[in-house]
Amino acid sequence: MIFFNEGEFMRCENLFCVYWINDNCSLDEIYLDIQGSCQSCIYVDINENDLESYRRNHFKKYEGINL
Repeated sequence: MIFFNEGEFMRCENLFCVYWINDNCSLDEIYLDIQGSCQSCIYVDINENDLESYRRNHFKKYEGINL
C-alpha cells in the first residue's frame, strides 16, 4: 500500500479509471502489484457501441476518412 500526504498526488495515465482526474489519481492510498500496476483501479464501463461510435467519429475527424 502506498499512502500520500495531503496535497500530494500519484500521477495516473489510465483515463478509464474512475479515480482518474487530470492525469492524477484521486485516492489517498493505492495498492500496486509486483509489476507496479494499480490494483485499486476501477474501470469505467463503456458499452461497445458507444466506444465504436466514438472511435469512428474521431478517426474521421483526424484522418478525413469515412468508414
